[in-house]
Amino acid sequence: MMISLASAFRRLDADDGVAAMELCRKPIVGAVAGFAVTAGFEIALACDLLVAGRSAKFLDTHAKFGIFPSWGLSQKLSRLIGPNRAREVSLACMPVTAEMAEKWGLANHIVDDSQVLSKAIEVAEAIARNNRNLVVLYKSVINDGLQLDMKHARALEKERAVNYYNGMTKEQFANMQKFIQGRSSRAPSKL
Repeated sequence: MMISLASAFRRLDADDGVAAMELCRKPIVGAVAGFAVTAGFEIALACDLLVAGRSAKFLDTHAKFGIFPSWGLSQKLSRLIGPNRAREVSLACMPVTAEMAEKWGLANHIVDDSQVLSKAIEVAEAIARNNRNLVVLYKSVINDGLQLDMKHARALEKERAVNYYNGMTKEQFANMQKFIQGRSSRAPSKL
């Protein structure tokens, strides 16, 4: 029986939607109104940014029902909200309200439930207005850097910056210099 369960689990892993989300090069903005329970919680954690409605509740019921987490909840949650909070949330099946999620860094924005989707679209549109190539590279260096200690993460950032600037066309580099010079020639704003 154990071998067949392990085999079935490996087959499920091949169709792992959360892994596909994590591999997505573009940022994913999640919108949660109501409950995000267990697998839904894991899907929410696979998003790069989260907008939550005031009614949102995040709940990990793996321990309650004897299901071992396999989409990253046990590792991601502790990195987002701290290990002590994550242990309580997961081991005691403690619901996380929208307010707690925002305070703890799980949710980026809390809005009325009727505004969740429009706020998520607003955030996505703000991202889409930026340099799309740099957004993809920036997401990658953030995510890859999180897997490293600070010293190696900073070295990774420096390496990718050098590669980015070395890959610029002369026109791109000139436009960047023009932008920087324009900013430095402006008088500082008064506070």
